Amino acid sequence: MIEQALRFPFGTGDDRGAATEALVVGGGLHVLAAFVPLVPLIPVMGYLVRVLGAAGDAEDPGRLPTFRSPVSLLRDGLVGCLLALVFLLVPVVLLVVTVGGALSGGAVGGPLDPRTPIGYGATLIGGTVTLLLAVAIVYPLPAVLAGYARADGELGTVARVRAAFSRRRLWASVTSARYFYAWTVGVVLLLLGAGLASAGTRFTRLLGFFGLFYLEVATAAAWSRGIGGND
Repeated sequence: MIEQALRFPFGTGDDRGAATEALVVGGGLHVLAAFVPLVPLIPVMGYLVRVLGAAGDAEDPGRLPTFRSPVSLLRDGLVGCLLALVFLLVPVVLLVVTVGGALSGGAVGGPLDPRTPIGYGATLIGGTVTLLLAVAIVYPLPAVLAGYARADGELGTVARVRAAFSRRRLWASVTSARYFYAWTVGVVLLLLGAGLASAGTRFTRLLGFFGLFYLEVATAAAWSRGIGGND
């Protein structure tokens, strides 16, 4: 799965030209996002949603999408961003509350001060529980985005979003070992990409944005293969 996912952004056969075009456009949008926050990442999200719908499995690897059809790309990007926001909002709030509570306890020197044994233990347990809960909430997100991407294109946007939350399909995906493995691989690739885009000199970070986009596409391809025939 990892090898297939890492090869997917390069395309196959006639997709080679599209692969170069996608890498240049996607990496360039990431560079632009460093100066104009968030907005350039909407079409990037739309492209990744398309990858979730296009990448297949070993028998049918699928075709690499393009950045063409900008209207539908922006639509899918907006929907993808909104769905991601729904899943990420609660973990972010939990993180803020946990970290804020720990800092507040330390500021007043109370019994939950993280510098004391009891406070340290409480902070450690609370942080671990928060992290596990956050992971559990975010875990179905790739399956939901793939469900939206694979829904009948003739359906309206609202109907496609409803299809993305099909209980039967989601349960079949998130309870499979293949999905768990693909989800973990994707998270590792995303963390690696984030490191490429944030470390080193200004020039290496510039190149890192293109590496980040490449790994984002590989991540979406891995997740798509993880969902596989669970639709």
